[in-house]
Amino acid sequence: MSEQNLNDFLSTLTKKELTEIRQYWEFSGISQLNKNELIKALSQRIKSQLRCWLKYQLPKNIKFLEMVLEKQKNNERVEVTFRDVLPPALYNFYYRGILDLIDDEKETSVRIPVDLAAEIEEIINAPEYKKKIKENQDIITFVRGLLAYYGALRAGQIKDFYDRYFKEEKSIDQYVDFLMLIDETYLSTYDLERYRYYYLDPGVLKPETIIDEIKMRPNVDYYLPRKKEILYAGTNEQEKLNSVQRKFKKMLINDFSIDQDEAEDLLWQMMLDIKNDLSSIKSLQDFTDKYEFESEEQSDKFIRQLNELHNNTRMWILKGHTPNELFEEEKKNLQPLPKNRDGSVGEKTVVKNKKVGRNDPCPCGSGKKYKKCCLGK
Repeated sequence: MSEQNLNDFLSTLTKKELTEIRQYWEFSGISQLNKNELIKALSQRIKSQLRCWLKYQLPKNIKFLEMVLEKQKNNERVEVTFRDVLPPALYNFYYRGILDLIDDEKETSVRIPVDLAAEIEEIINAPEYKKKIKENQDIITFVRGLLAYYGALRAGQIKDFYDRYFKEEKSIDQYVDFLMLIDETYLSTYDLERYRYYYLDPGVLKPETIIDEIKMRPNVDYYLPRKKEILYAGTNEQEKLNSVQRKFKKMLINDFSIDQDEAEDLLWQMMLDIKNDLSSIKSLQDFTDKYEFESEEQSDKFIRQLNELHNNTRMWILKGHTPNELFEEEKKNLQPLPKNRDGSVGEKTVVKNKKVGRNDPCPCGSGKKYKKCCLGK
Protein backbone atom coordinates (compact mmCIF):
# COMPACT_ATOMS: atom_id res chain seq x y z
CA MET A 1 0.00 0.00 0.00
CA SER A 2 1.44 3.38 -1.02
CA GLU A 3 2.12 6.12 1.49
CA GLN A 4 -0.58 8.73 1.90
CA ASN A 5 -0.10 12.32 3.07
CA LEU A 6 -2.75 14.57 4.60
CA ASN A 7 -3.73 16.12 1.25
CA ASP A 8 -4.16 12.64 -0.24
CA PHE A 9 -6.37 11.56 2.66
CA LEU A 10 -8.54 14.68 2.57
CA SER A 11 -8.97 14.25 -1.19
CA THR A 12 -10.72 10.90 -0.59
CA LEU A 13 -13.46 12.62 1.44
CA THR A 14 -16.65 14.21 0.18
CA LYS A 15 -17.31 17.95 0.49
CA LYS A 16 -19.77 17.12 3.29
CA GLU A 17 -17.13 15.15 5.21
CA LEU A 18 -14.60 17.94 4.75
CA THR A 19 -17.19 20.40 6.09
CA GLU A 20 -17.67 18.20 9.17
CA ILE A 21 -13.92 18.36 9.85
CA ARG A 22 -13.96 22.15 9.42
CA GLN A 23 -16.89 22.49 11.81
CA TYR A 24 -15.34 20.10 14.34
CA TRP A 25 -12.19 22.24 14.47
CA GLU A 26 -14.33 25.40 14.39
CA PHE A 27 -12.19 26.82 11.58
CA SER A 28 -13.65 30.11 10.37
CA GLY A 29 -13.33 31.99 7.09
CA ILE A 30 -13.16 28.95 4.79
CA SER A 31 -16.78 27.81 4.57
CA GLN A 32 -17.28 29.24 1.07
CA LEU A 33 -14.31 27.53 -0.56
CA ASN A 34 -14.72 24.88 -3.26
CA LYS A 35 -13.55 21.35 -2.51
CA ASN A 36 -9.96 21.69 -3.74
CA GLU A 37 -9.50 25.02 -1.96
CA LEU A 38 -11.03 23.58 1.21
CA ILE A 39 -8.64 20.60 1.14
CA LYS A 40 -5.67 22.92 0.89
CA ALA A 41 -6.94 25.21 3.67
CA LEU A 42 -7.77 22.30 6.01
CA SER A 43 -4.37 20.72 5.44
CA GLN A 44 -2.59 23.94 6.35
CA ARG A 45 -4.69 24.66 9.43
CA ILE A 46 -4.61 21.11 10.82
CA LYS A 47 -0.81 21.08 10.58
CA SER A 48 -0.57 24.49 12.23
CA GLN A 49 -2.84 23.41 15.11
CA LEU A 50 -1.39 19.92 15.58
CA ARG A 51 1.22 20.70 18.24
CA CYS A 52 -1.17 22.78 20.32
CA TRP A 53 -3.99 20.21 20.07
CA LEU A 54 -1.77 17.29 21.07
CA LYS A 55 -0.92 18.91 24.41
CA TYR A 56 -4.53 18.41 25.55
CA GLN A 57 -4.47 14.62 25.19
CA LEU A 58 -4.48 11.94 27.89
CA PRO A 59 -1.88 9.15 28.18
CA LYS A 60 -4.25 6.40 26.95
CA ASN A 61 -4.91 8.28 23.70
CA ILE A 62 -1.23 8.98 23.13
CA LYS A 63 -0.50 5.30 23.74
CA PHE A 64 -2.97 4.49 20.97
CA LEU A 65 -1.27 6.91 18.55
CA GLU A 66 2.11 5.38 19.40
CA MET A 67 0.74 1.91 18.61
CA VAL A 68 -0.59 3.06 15.22
CA LEU A 69 2.65 4.85 14.36
CA GLU A 70 4.67 1.72 15.09
CA LYS A 71 2.43 -0.74 13.23
CA GLN A 72 1.89 1.37 10.12
CA LYS A 73 5.61 1.53 9.38
CA ASN A 74 5.04 -1.51 7.15
CA ASN A 75 2.82 0.71 4.95
CA GLU A 76 -0.27 -1.23 5.99
CA ARG A 77 -3.51 -0.15 7.57
CA VAL A 78 -3.69 -0.90 11.30
CA GLU A 79 -6.64 -2.95 12.52
CA VAL A 80 -7.94 -1.73 15.87
CA THR A 81 -10.50 -2.82 18.44
CA PHE A 82 -12.17 -0.95 21.24
CA ARG A 83 -9.58 -2.48 23.55
CA ASP A 84 -7.06 -0.29 21.75
CA VAL A 85 -9.10 2.89 21.75
CA LEU A 86 -12.53 4.01 22.94
CA PRO A 87 -15.06 4.98 20.24
CA PRO A 88 -15.16 8.66 21.30
CA ALA A 89 -11.37 8.94 20.95
CA LEU A 90 -11.36 7.11 17.62
CA TYR A 91 -13.93 9.44 16.09
CA ASN A 92 -12.36 12.49 17.72
CA PHE A 93 -9.12 11.67 15.87
CA TYR A 94 -11.04 11.12 12.64
CA TYR A 95 -12.99 14.40 12.80
CA ARG A 96 -9.72 16.21 13.53
CA GLY A 97 -8.40 14.85 10.22
CA ILE A 98 -5.67 12.95 12.09
CA LEU A 99 -6.82 9.44 11.18
CA ASP A 100 -7.86 7.86 7.92
CA LEU A 101 -10.60 5.60 9.32
CA ILE A 102 -12.47 2.64 7.87
CA ASP A 103 -15.20 1.46 10.25
CA ASP A 104 -17.71 -0.95 8.76
CA GLU A 105 -18.97 -4.52 9.22
CA LYS A 106 -15.83 -5.99 7.68
CA GLU A 107 -13.13 -4.05 9.49
CA THR A 108 -12.13 -1.20 11.74
CA SER A 109 -8.75 0.03 10.58
CA VAL A 110 -6.80 3.26 10.61
CA ARG A 111 -3.67 4.95 9.39
CA ILE A 112 -2.13 8.34 10.06
CA PRO A 113 -1.14 10.43 7.01
CA VAL A 114 2.61 10.09 6.64
CA ASP A 115 3.44 13.80 6.93
CA LEU A 116 1.40 14.06 10.15
CA ALA A 117 2.93 10.82 11.46
CA ALA A 118 6.45 12.22 11.36
CA GLU A 119 5.44 15.39 13.18
CA ILE A 120 3.31 13.56 15.78
CA GLU A 121 6.17 11.19 16.55
CA GLU A 122 8.56 14.08 17.08
CA ILE A 123 6.13 15.94 19.36
CA ILE A 124 5.07 13.06 21.62
CA ASN A 125 8.63 11.82 22.16
CA ALA A 126 9.82 15.14 23.58
CA PRO A 127 10.49 14.91 27.38
CA GLU A 128 8.56 18.12 28.13
CA TYR A 129 5.56 16.73 26.24
CA LYS A 130 5.59 13.47 28.21
CA LYS A 131 5.61 15.51 31.42
CA LYS A 132 2.63 17.59 30.20
CA ILE A 133 0.59 14.47 29.36
CA LYS A 134 1.15 13.06 32.85
CA GLU A 135 0.00 16.36 34.34
CA ASN A 136 -3.12 16.18 32.14
CA GLN A 137 -4.03 12.82 33.65
CA ASP A 138 -3.57 14.15 37.19
CA ILE A 139 -5.83 17.12 36.45
CA ILE A 140 -8.58 15.00 34.87
CA THR A 141 -8.43 12.50 37.75
CA PHE A 142 -9.07 15.42 40.11
CA VAL A 143 -11.91 16.76 37.92
CA ARG A 144 -13.51 13.32 37.75
CA GLY A 145 -13.29 13.10 41.54
CA LEU A 146 -14.98 16.47 41.96
CA LEU A 147 -17.83 15.40 39.68
CA ALA A 148 -18.21 12.11 41.57
CA TYR A 149 -18.88 14.17 44.71
CA TYR A 150 -20.90 17.04 43.24
CA GLY A 151 -22.50 15.72 40.03
CA ALA A 152 -22.54 19.02 38.11
CA LEU A 153 -20.09 21.93 38.12
CA ARG A 154 -19.44 24.93 35.90
CA ALA A 155 -15.95 25.44 34.50
CA GLY A 156 -15.30 28.33 36.87
CA GLN A 157 -16.27 26.21 39.87
CA ILE A 158 -13.90 23.44 38.78
CA LYS A 159 -11.08 25.98 38.49
CA ASP A 160 -11.87 27.42 41.94
CA PHE A 161 -11.76 23.95 43.52
CA TYR A 162 -8.49 23.18 41.73
CA ASP A 163 -6.91 26.45 42.91
CA ARG A 164 -8.10 25.77 46.46
CA TYR A 165 -6.76 22.23 46.72
CA PHE A 166 -3.52 22.76 44.81
CA LYS A 167 -2.79 26.17 46.34
CA GLU A 168 -2.25 27.89 43.04
CA GLU A 169 -4.04 30.49 40.96
CA LYS A 170 -3.90 30.05 37.20
CA SER A 171 -3.10 32.82 34.74
CA ILE A 172 -5.54 33.54 31.90
CA ASP A 173 -3.48 31.41 29.49
CA GLN A 174 -3.29 28.55 32.01
CA TYR A 175 -7.03 28.79 32.60
CA VAL A 176 -7.68 28.54 28.84
CA ASP A 177 -5.42 25.46 28.68
CA PHE A 178 -7.31 24.03 31.67
CA LEU A 179 -10.66 24.43 29.87
CA MET A 180 -9.29 23.07 26.60
CA LEU A 181 -8.07 19.94 28.40
CA ILE A 182 -11.48 19.36 29.99
CA ASP A 183 -13.27 19.92 26.66
CA GLU A 184 -10.94 17.55 24.82
CA THR A 185 -11.50 14.93 27.54
CA TYR A 186 -15.25 15.33 27.06
CA LEU A 187 -14.85 14.73 23.31
CA SER A 188 -12.53 11.73 23.55
CA THR A 189 -13.57 9.76 26.65
CA TYR A 190 -16.54 8.61 28.71
CA ASP A 191 -15.03 10.30 31.80
CA LEU A 192 -17.40 13.26 31.88
CA GLU A 193 -20.47 14.67 30.18
CA ARG A 194 -21.60 18.19 29.41
CA TYR A 195 -24.95 19.98 29.73
CA ARG A 196 -25.18 23.66 28.79
CA TYR A 197 -22.48 25.39 30.86
CA TYR A 198 -22.01 22.45 33.22
CA TYR A 199 -19.69 19.46 33.22
CA LEU A 200 -21.32 16.33 34.62
CA ASP A 201 -20.50 13.03 36.21
CA PRO A 202 -21.44 10.34 33.63
CA GLY A 203 -23.96 8.91 36.11
CA VAL A 204 -26.19 12.01 36.19
CA LEU A 205 -29.55 10.94 34.74
CA LYS A 206 -31.48 14.23 34.62
CA PRO A 207 -29.00 17.12 34.50
CA GLU A 208 -31.60 19.91 34.54
CA THR A 209 -33.29 18.50 37.65
CA ILE A 210 -30.02 18.01 39.53
CA ILE A 211 -28.78 21.52 38.63
CA ASP A 212 -32.10 23.12 39.63
CA GLU A 213 -32.06 21.32 42.99
CA ILE A 214 -28.48 22.48 43.62
CA LYS A 215 -29.50 26.09 42.85
CA MET A 216 -32.30 25.81 45.43
CA ARG A 217 -29.67 25.56 48.18
CA PRO A 218 -27.63 28.77 47.89
CA ASN A 219 -26.98 28.83 51.65
CA VAL A 220 -25.53 25.31 51.73
CA ASP A 221 -21.76 25.22 51.30
CA TYR A 222 -20.18 22.46 49.24
CA TYR A 223 -18.87 19.53 51.27
CA LEU A 224 -15.07 19.61 51.18
CA PRO A 225 -13.40 16.17 51.17
CA ARG A 226 -9.66 15.82 51.50
CA LYS A 227 -7.65 16.02 48.29
CA LYS A 228 -6.67 12.35 48.47
CA GLU A 229 -10.35 11.42 48.78
CA ILE A 230 -11.15 13.39 45.61
CA LEU A 231 -8.29 11.68 43.77
CA TYR A 232 -9.52 8.28 45.00
CA ALA A 233 -13.00 9.05 43.65
CA GLY A 234 -11.52 10.20 40.34
CA THR A 235 -9.56 6.98 40.00
CA ASN A 236 -12.35 4.62 41.12
CA GLU A 237 -15.42 6.46 39.74
CA GLN A 238 -16.93 6.85 43.20
CA GLU A 239 -15.88 7.95 46.64
CA LYS A 240 -14.49 5.46 49.15
CA LEU A 241 -17.19 3.43 50.92
CA ASN A 242 -18.08 4.52 54.44
CA SER A 243 -19.01 2.16 57.29
CA VAL A 244 -22.74 2.17 56.49
CA GLN A 245 -22.10 1.33 52.84
CA ARG A 246 -19.67 -1.45 53.74
CA LYS A 247 -22.26 -2.81 56.19
CA PHE A 248 -24.91 -2.84 53.45
CA LYS A 249 -22.60 -4.67 51.08
CA LYS A 250 -21.80 -7.25 53.79
CA MET A 251 -25.54 -7.76 54.36
CA LEU A 252 -26.09 -8.45 50.64
CA ILE A 253 -23.33 -11.06 50.65
CA ASN A 254 -24.27 -12.80 53.92
CA ASP A 255 -28.07 -12.63 53.86
CA PHE A 256 -28.70 -13.21 50.15
CA SER A 257 -25.73 -15.40 49.15
CA ILE A 258 -24.61 -12.80 46.60
CA ASP A 259 -20.99 -12.96 45.49
CA GLN A 260 -18.57 -10.09 46.05
CA ASP A 261 -18.63 -8.67 42.52
CA GLU A 262 -22.40 -8.75 42.20
CA ALA A 263 -22.80 -7.18 45.63
CA GLU A 264 -20.48 -4.35 44.59
CA ASP A 265 -22.50 -3.83 41.39
CA LEU A 266 -25.78 -3.75 43.31
CA LEU A 267 -24.42 -1.32 45.87
CA TRP A 268 -22.97 0.91 43.15
CA GLN A 269 -26.34 1.05 41.35
CA MET A 270 -28.24 1.81 44.57
CA MET A 271 -25.79 4.57 45.49
CA LEU A 272 -26.14 6.00 41.97
CA ASP A 273 -29.94 6.03 42.39
CA ILE A 274 -29.54 7.88 45.68
CA LYS A 275 -27.13 10.40 44.16
CA ASN A 276 -29.73 11.03 41.44
CA ASP A 277 -32.34 11.65 44.17
CA LEU A 278 -34.42 8.63 43.19
CA SER A 279 -36.61 7.15 45.91
CA SER A 280 -35.62 4.18 48.04
CA ILE A 281 -38.79 2.51 46.78
CA LYS A 282 -37.21 2.24 43.31
CA SER A 283 -34.13 0.56 44.77
CA LEU A 284 -36.35 -1.81 46.73
CA GLN A 285 -38.44 -2.68 43.66
CA ASP A 286 -35.35 -3.26 41.52
CA PHE A 287 -33.92 -5.55 44.18
CA THR A 288 -37.11 -7.59 44.65
CA ASP A 289 -37.32 -8.09 40.87
CA LYS A 290 -34.24 -10.33 41.19
CA TYR A 291 -34.24 -11.55 44.79
CA GLU A 292 -36.83 -12.81 47.27
CA PHE A 293 -37.05 -12.21 50.99
CA GLU A 294 -37.22 -15.41 53.01
CA SER A 295 -38.96 -13.84 55.96
CA GLU A 296 -40.54 -10.65 57.24
CA GLU A 297 -37.56 -10.21 59.52
CA GLN A 298 -35.18 -10.31 56.56
CA SER A 299 -37.36 -7.83 54.68
CA ASP A 300 -37.47 -5.42 57.63
CA LYS A 301 -33.70 -5.62 58.05
CA PHE A 302 -33.13 -4.87 54.36
CA ILE A 303 -35.47 -1.86 54.36
CA ARG A 304 -33.92 -0.53 57.56
CA GLN A 305 -30.41 -0.78 56.16
CA LEU A 306 -31.54 0.65 52.80
CA ASN A 307 -32.83 3.74 54.63
CA GLU A 308 -29.53 4.00 56.49
CA LEU A 309 -27.73 3.73 53.16
CA HIS A 310 -29.85 6.55 51.75
CA ASN A 311 -29.24 8.81 54.72
CA ASN A 312 -25.48 8.21 54.67
CA THR A 313 -24.73 8.47 50.93
CA ARG A 314 -23.46 11.73 49.49
CA MET A 315 -26.02 13.33 47.22
CA TRP A 316 -25.44 15.65 44.28
CA ILE A 317 -28.46 17.83 45.10
CA LEU A 318 -27.00 18.35 48.61
CA LYS A 319 -23.66 19.56 47.22
CA GLY A 320 -21.82 16.43 48.30
CA HIS A 321 -23.31 16.18 51.79
CA THR A 322 -25.25 13.21 53.11
CA PRO A 323 -28.84 13.80 54.33
CA ASN A 324 -27.69 12.96 57.87
CA GLU A 325 -24.89 15.56 57.75
CA LEU A 326 -27.28 18.33 56.72
CA PHE A 327 -29.84 17.26 59.32
CA GLU A 328 -27.24 17.41 62.09
CA GLU A 329 -26.05 20.81 60.86
CA GLU A 330 -29.61 22.16 60.82
CA LYS A 331 -30.20 20.91 64.38
CA LYS A 332 -27.25 23.02 65.59
CA ASN A 333 -28.89 26.15 64.23
CA LEU A 334 -32.32 25.54 65.75
CA GLN A 335 -33.27 28.09 68.41
CA PRO A 336 -35.52 27.14 71.35
CA LEU A 337 -39.00 28.64 71.13
CA PRO A 338 -39.83 31.33 73.74
CA LYS A 339 -42.03 30.20 76.61
CA ASN A 340 -45.51 31.63 77.19
CA ARG A 341 -46.76 32.65 80.60
CA ASP A 342 -48.45 29.30 81.09
CA GLY A 343 -45.20 27.46 80.45
CA SER A 344 -46.04 26.36 76.91
CA VAL A 345 -43.79 27.23 74.02
CA GLY A 346 -44.51 28.98 70.74
CA GLU A 347 -47.49 31.03 69.75
CA LYS A 348 -50.92 30.23 71.11
CA THR A 349 -52.61 30.56 67.74
CA VAL A 350 -53.51 27.19 66.25
CA VAL A 351 -53.79 26.90 62.48
CA LYS A 352 -56.05 24.06 61.47
CA ASN A 353 -55.89 22.12 58.23
CA LYS A 354 -53.36 24.41 56.53
CA LYS A 355 -52.89 22.90 53.08
CA VAL A 356 -49.35 22.46 51.80
CA GLY A 357 -49.02 22.68 48.01
CA ARG A 358 -47.19 19.92 46.11
CA ASN A 359 -44.48 22.35 45.03
CA ASP A 360 -44.16 24.16 48.38
CA PRO A 361 -41.13 23.56 50.63
CA CYS A 362 -41.74 20.48 52.76
CA PRO A 363 -42.82 21.37 56.35
CA CYS A 364 -40.26 18.86 57.69
CA GLY A 365 -37.46 21.32 56.82
CA SER A 366 -35.52 19.04 54.46
CA GLY A 367 -35.30 21.74 51.78
CA LYS A 368 -37.02 19.48 49.24
CA LYS A 369 -40.37 20.11 47.61
CA TYR A 370 -43.32 18.58 49.50
CA LYS A 371 -44.13 16.22 46.59
CA LYS A 372 -40.59 14.80 46.68
CA CYS A 373 -40.42 14.40 50.43
CA CYS A 374 -43.28 13.76 52.85
CA LEU A 375 -46.29 13.74 50.50
CA GLY A 376 -48.04 10.42 50.89
CA LYS A 377 -46.12 9.38 54.03
